[in-house]
Amino acid sequence: MIVMFRNSSTRNMVLNGIIPPDRLRIAAFSLVLYFVFPLALFASEISITGTVQDAVTGEALPRANIIIEGTSTGTAANDRGQFVLENLSPGRYTVIAQMIGYEVGVQRIDVTTDKKLHLDFKLRESFFQTKQIVVTATRTQKLLENVPVATELITNSEIEESGAENLAQILEDRPGITIQENVNGGKTLSLNGIDGKYILVLVDGTPIAGKFNNRLELNFIDADDIDHVEIVKGPSSALYGSEAMGGVINIITKRFDEGLKITSHGKAGSYELYSGNVGVSGGMAKTGYAVNADYSRGGIDQNEISINVTDTESSRIEGKVEYDASGLGVFQTGWEFKEDVQDGNDSIFLLETRIRRNNGFLNWKKECTNRFSYRAKGYYTDYDRRYTTTVVHSGNIASIDTVLENILGLQSDLSYKFRDVRFDFGVDYSRGEYESDRVANHHVLRDQSGVFGQIESNNIKNLTLILGGRYDKITDVDGYFSPRISAMYEISPEFKLRSSYGGGFRAPSFTDLYIDYNNVFVGYQVIGNPDLKPEKAKGFNIGLEYFYDYTVLFNLNLNRNRFDDMILDYVVRPAVLSYRNVEHATFTGIEAQMRIYMLKNLTATFAYNYNEIDQDDDIEEVPSFFPRSGYVRLNYGMFKNKVKLSIRDQLLGNRQVREFDRRTGQYLPNLKTQKAYHLLDVTLTWYLMKQLSARTGVTNLADFTNVTYGPWIGRRLFVSLDVTF
Repeated sequence: MIVMFRNSSTRNMVLNGIIPPDRLRIAAFSLVLYFVFPLALFASEISITGTVQDAVTGEALPRANIIIEGTSTGTAANDRGQFVLENLSPGRYTVIAQMIGYEVGVQRIDVTTDKKLHLDFKLRESFFQTKQIVVTATRTQKLLENVPVATELITNSEIEESGAENLAQILEDRPGITIQENVNGGKTLSLNGIDGKYILVLVDGTPIAGKFNNRLELNFIDADDIDHVEIVKGPSSALYGSEAMGGVINIITKRFDEGLKITSHGKAGSYELYSGNVGVSGGMAKTGYAVNADYSRGGIDQNEISINVTDTESSRIEGKVEYDASGLGVFQTGWEFKEDVQDGNDSIFLLETRIRRNNGFLNWKKECTNRFSYRAKGYYTDYDRRYTTTVVHSGNIASIDTVLENILGLQSDLSYKFRDVRFDFGVDYSRGEYESDRVANHHVLRDQSGVFGQIESNNIKNLTLILGGRYDKITDVDGYFSPRISAMYEISPEFKLRSSYGGGFRAPSFTDLYIDYNNVFVGYQVIGNPDLKPEKAKGFNIGLEYFYDYTVLFNLNLNRNRFDDMILDYVVRPAVLSYRNVEHATFTGIEAQMRIYMLKNLTATFAYNYNEIDQDDDIEEVPSFFPRSGYVRLNYGMFKNKVKLSIRDQLLGNRQVREFDRRTGQYLPNLKTQKAYHLLDVTLTWYLMKQLSARTGVTNLADFTNVTYGPWIGRRLFVSLDVTF
């Protein structure tokens, strides 16, 4: 061995015998071990390969996170669900696979130098949903289990199992929600007894144009592109402004997929239902894209006591693109066009409703640092509705009612986190344009602007506290401030206590203020009231959650909302209706819901709602609702979950109904009672192979109908087929 000395003093010490040659050899050998042994150890480090799949469908789960417990080592699955964990030394490890919406997968392994390792994770979709990310309750991404505001989630699997064609069918079997039909065949909702005009409906966090009698018609929102639905109960104007007095329903559309993915869906059923959907999505480099087209026809027969809907037709095309511009942020843009046609008749007229919608957006999101982020979204939505009545015997057009509405808006959100405190601020602005033959002067413009702020603190152990508020100013309406405070306290790992208090408001709509409509054929007139004040609400919610060992999840919620200056219609004189502000009404409700694993392959959901209204004596026209409702859902997996049976039963208790007599133009003095009934749905799904699944089902299995109050649609059968490439 030849040793070169760069230090002259060291060389002299060796030559003079101060450092023995043997010790020098030991030192040189130590240097060799210091550098060579780690290289040999590195050469012996081992890699683990594996896959992550859906336990039922066998589909790959891209972007699933795989980590080694107690370390910073981790990776993400690719678009085929494959992953590699590299540079592992021999030892014993716990490997965890996790993905939002699925239960955590855990495998413990011993790593040796002479063993090739491959792990397959098959994750079950989370029945309890606690790991699902939601955004509506706080306007920020948050795990459902950490949200301090009462929030309910309808997952994509629940939507598919129900066989729903539109948003109305998705919501109609949820406890506390009542779907009602209007006089033109559209479907609207009430939530915990609160009318749908006080529930703000959003798509990916933004409003959409188009309401009939102040209520969004839910049956005209297709289910094909819906990933999940988030329902926030209680006043939410502190984040979203007008109309969010009783709650918010946010429709979250499907995200982009990595790699090329082609999906197709076909469905046929009772009442000459035929529908189909084709979608192409994928991603390459830093770009994602998705295109969807769907068409449906038929499926219903009657939606209102006096109108028989003879035919429905719907077509839609939608596309969106995402681009990650690295340092500049992520950009998304998309556009949707949809047309719905509905034909019907009554004893006098042939009726046609034709609706065209355009919805577009441009979104920019920038994660500046781990603490600071910014998002801005511009959107445009328009609505063109033409309602034509034709006299049956003569064929002459009796009337054509046209409604044009569009909204151009901008949302901006800024978020900053400092230690355990998070600050969120935002500015919203929109301009609405409304044109109708039914309003005075036919054309109205309205500007809406709002500024909100929110502070979230986790400084106190086990306590999450959020304090926020928003100020809104709307054309011809006084400014209004909406506060909200919410908190969640973790009593123990099993118990959580949630509480929130907030304010809400609703500005008078175009029709409330300016309607001037005279229906000479039926014999009544509706006139607006330009002196109306905004409706206001104050409400609180208290909830208790118990979650035991991933087996039982129980929620109990008490909510109470007081509405002041409610805008309700009233009879000015026989056959003449208008709107007025009334004193107040208080809505109180109790909700109980339990999810439980009864067996390994059998899950059950039980829910019960009780609601009541304490109102002034002169409030006679609060829309009717079901004070008591219940819900049972059973899911049973067979043949290693390749076949799944879903049974859903909704119970609706007695309700009091106030009828309007079109002949006299007045409400009848005595309330009528609609007796309790239940609706039973059954669905059977076959996962035939990884790319193919089939489904058959029946809704309203007991074939219950009520010719006076509904439901008017009896038993319906359907079959569907889903193909993915």
